[in-house]
Amino acid sequence: MTEPSYLAAVRESYDIVADDYVALVKTPSELDPLSRSMLIAFAELVQASNRGPVADLGCGPGRVTAHMAGLGVSAFGIDVSPKMIELAQSAYPDLRFSVGSMTALEIKDDTLGGILAYYSTHHTPPELLPVVFAEFHRTLAPGGHLLLAGHVGTGEHRRPTHGYGGHPVSYYCNGLWPEGWAVSGGVWPRRL
Repeated sequence: MTEPSYLAAVRESYDIVADDYVALVKTPSELDPLSRSMLIAFAELVQASNRGPVADLGCGPGRVTAHMAGLGVSAFGIDVSPKMIELAQSAYPDLRFSVGSMTALEIKDDTLGGILAYYSTHHTPPELLPVVFAEFHRTLAPGGHLLLAGHVGTGEHRRPTHGYGGHPVSYYCNGLWPEGWAVSGGVWPRRL
């Protein structure tokens, strides 16, 4: 099966910017009060439901995965960028990280107590979001929880030429309004 071109662009771009991403992006403890509270509330919901582990999809360098683990949640991370996974494994050797895509999760049906998609779906073309959400639905255990945080907009598609640290990137950013999305537990605090 041929990989969609947008996944290759995201992988290559984040492999290039990974080190600068770590240097420039806030840690969970540095986030605004609403974002920190949402992560804590999500952890509490997942623990109370006792349905299984949390998959941090688009985990980047693993900081939010580690934050979840620090809150007492069994968590692991998946990212499309091998460089991000390398950084995550180096920083958090006691946690599990793997390279993968939200469009084809190598996770059994109904096994996750939670999915954390924290600013990780905005590179997905809007027409492929149903594929991503179907994977979320397939892998979440009945009664499992989803925390989807991301960028909103009114349908614009931006293609930045440079990313973190001024490195060239080739991905698109999609700013979609969440109206009509059947999403539980989502928060969209920033616009593109």
